[in-house]
Amino acid sequence: MTRKPAVVGPSDHLEIVQEIFEKYGFHHVPVVEAGHLAGIVSYTDYLRVIQEIYGSAAEQQQNQNLLQTVQVRQVMTDHPVCLSPNDTVEDALRIFKTNHFHAIPVVEANQKLVGILSTHDLIKVLERVLAPEIDYASR
Repeated sequence: MTRKPAVVGPSDHLEIVQEIFEKYGFHHVPVVEAGHLAGIVSYTDYLRVIQEIYGSAAEQQQNQNLLQTVQVRQVMTDHPVCLSPNDTVEDALRIFKTNHFHAIPVVEANQKLVGILSTHDLIKVLERVLAPEIDYASR
């Protein structure tokens, strides 16, 4: 899992989410309020708000105006399915398969966010198991 992922607050604007997606290449951003997980914003949630229009400058400005006014709480998934730090990889696989998720927040019992597990993280584990001869430290 990714520990200490980039997070946003419910009252932040989607412009901050956009910056995180662009800067880090993430596709999911946990939403934290008062130190506790409040929800999650996916890249799909973000795309539902904006129109990927590479046309005129006016259309691009409309998208930017939206991102500066729409709050995270308006598009986030609240009460997302979560894992605990003690859950197993098998638990995560079942949740991914059942729900078709691509990322799952990892929280302690009090909903304090400790990380986020993505399908990419699981692929890295699978790669280590199936191809242990590859030197991952040098990658």
